[in-house]
Amino acid sequence: MNTPDPNYPRPETQPQQGYGQMPAYTGNQEADGRAQAGSGGYHQQNLHHPGAQPGAPVGFGEAIKRFYSKYAQFSGRASRSEYWWVFIYLAIISTVISILGVTVGTHASGQPNGIGDALSVLELIFAAAHIIPNLALGARRLHDTNRSGWFQLIALIPFLGVIVLLMLFALSPKREGARFDR
Repeated sequence: MNTPDPNYPRPETQPQQGYGQMPAYTGNQEADGRAQAGSGGYHQQNLHHPGAQPGAPVGFGEAIKRFYSKYAQFSGRASRSEYWWVFIYLAIISTVISILGVTVGTHASGQPNGIGDALSVLELIFAAAHIIPNLALGARRLHDTNRSGWFQLIALIPFLGVIVLLMLFALSPKREGARFDR
């Protein structure tokens, strides 16, 4: 008896969707709750949840998990949500360390005390430890927009470069970015 493979979507049950859009709920799901249709136009073969494929939208926890698990992976794609959740996470951590350094780590005269020095070193170590994963995530995000990761060098242009790079990170995904999945 020839039964259909549940990992392959059946075309007759698939609603058409635009690239980058979530599929409409049709009530047609597998027994274990996995949706048959892929989200965001990304291929879902043999994947068990929507965040497993490259470039698919993910939540905060999944984005942080991917950020550290793909520490130095420059190939593939990262969705906008993956990039911006990590951006927010790193901004919060850096801000907390900085605020602690200013409030707890200084004397009344404004000079740093031992705690302030330790927090400054901690902030420096944190920033240095996250250079490679930030570059890798940025490259994967640019791949999702069908651009080379080398576009990150635009940030070397004073002031304007960072603004242009942030605008590139905010762009919608493009199907052609799949060429970076190899």
